[in-house]
Amino acid sequence: MVGTPEPYSGDTTRSPIVACTIGSIVCSFLAIGIIAAYLPQAVPLVWPLAFLAASGVLLATAIVCLLRLRQFAWPLFFAVARWILVLTAVFVVLSVYVFTVDGTNGVTLTVLAIVLVLTALNVPILVGFSVARHERGTTPSDYGVPTGV
Repeated sequence: MVGTPEPYSGDTTRSPIVACTIGSIVCSFLAIGIIAAYLPQAVPLVWPLAFLAASGVLLATAIVCLLRLRQFAWPLFFAVARWILVLTAVFVVLSVYVFTVDGTNGVTLTVLAIVLVLTALNVPILVGFSVARHERGTTPSDYGVPTGV
């Protein structure tokens, strides 16, 4: 016998969280692209810093919007986001290492590292939210997450 599905409490509309995280990632990529275009010479940091600030504001907005959600599949969000965060953290560490070995240093390397960290935080939020927003379950056991851990 087929049971009646639970009422769907997910977010199926256009979400400001998705828009903010994608906007933040785009701003981060623009900042990284400008920096990479000038290397190994001196990099004018006005535009990269502006894109860094915009990326930070958009990330903060996405986090605030995410924290305001009710009836959200948090266990599923964290189960997905934590592994994506590991992946992006490896990418950030390797990228900073490559830029360091290539001779980038000082303020340019600092701005580059901060932009990469912002991107590394945005991607897990975007992917975790995109998966968890459509989940119908409401308890941790519904997501296959052990409750005793």
